[in-house]
Amino acid sequence: MIAPRRALREVFPYQPGKSIASVQRELGLKSVVKLASNENPLGPSPRAMAAYRKAEKSCGLYPEGTSPELRAGLARFHGVEPESIIVGNGSDEIIRLLCEAFLDPEDEVVASQYGFIRFKQQGSMMGARVIEVPMTDWTHDLALFAKAASPRSKLIFVANPNNPTGTYNTQEEVEELLAAVPKTALVVLDEAYFQYAAAIPGYPQSLPELVRRHDNLVVMRTFSKAYGLAGLRVGYGVADPELIGWLDRIRMPFNVNLPAQRACLEALKDGAFVKRSVAVNDAQRVVVARTLGEMGFGVGESATNFVFARSPQPGRKLFKAMLRQGVIVRPLDEYGLPHHVRISIGTAAQNQALFGALRRVFAKAAA
Repeated sequence: MIAPRRALREVFPYQPGKSIASVQRELGLKSVVKLASNENPLGPSPRAMAAYRKAEKSCGLYPEGTSPELRAGLARFHGVEPESIIVGNGSDEIIRLLCEAFLDPEDEVVASQYGFIRFKQQGSMMGARVIEVPMTDWTHDLALFAKAASPRSKLIFVANPNNPTGTYNTQEEVEELLAAVPKTALVVLDEAYFQYAAAIPGYPQSLPELVRRHDNLVVMRTFSKAYGLAGLRVGYGVADPELIGWLDRIRMPFNVNLPAQRACLEALKDGAFVKRSVAVNDAQRVVVARTLGEMGFGVGESATNFVFARSPQPGRKLFKAMLRQGVIVRPLDEYGLPHHVRISIGTAAQNQALFGALRRVFAKAAA
């Protein structure tokens, strides 16, 4: 059998949150609540779905490969040029493109100890040396990031807010990092949860301000979270046009389908839906954090649509017990956190289902 590249031997597949359909098949359950993948419990904007359905009529044709209408809409929205934007099949594709475009074997990737795991996976796949920086109070320590960076560092990944810990870094901290690292290193700010954190005092104003001032900064955002379009897989990156040009050279042709492009363009215009989604999340996050605390969880502060919590039971044990109750949560063993779980914020009804399932699990354990 043909052997894979050496670097690939050290890479393990990304483990997504378990799906509702898989739990229904495996356990024979009719009703399942999924609180494992940080999706918007309100679903997508009706306006976005109307655009999606309208675009179905053109599904016999290839989409425009560079997503020009969506890029133009994003450019207007963020106050940048269309040439500063690349649209991808989820933010995951942008991460892959960055690693393929800029990493040679033995280059360095700087990432957080408990940062989004795809950064380390994709960097390792390219044969790069991944430097993991310890966290301080479950938060990226960007001063340590700066010390860890060297002339060999090509990519510095900062998820802000971070998945899975839910913490964030301030504008001052991000600016200090940009000032300290070599200009030959790209700082990548993954702002997948931007809408949930944007109103926090001190949270970075990365677009358009920081991108205009730093040609070694890339900002990534997504339509999968607050916009409620996770199933369409659309993310985007904003950076210096020359940098975007290199990514465009290796982007797969027709990487974002036509209905997805049209739905995301309309979702971008529906600010009222995003505002309502954030308001529902903010109110329910308080309830979830308080109730989990009362049940014995150690719950951290969160600037996202999920909570990061130390569980009274080992995370995987709790995960399996909750599956039998028809509720999916996320164990964090792959992050080296066997006693922690990540739980998405649902609707009021979904959260009540969560609490009820937890009470039954803990009652059974105590019997």
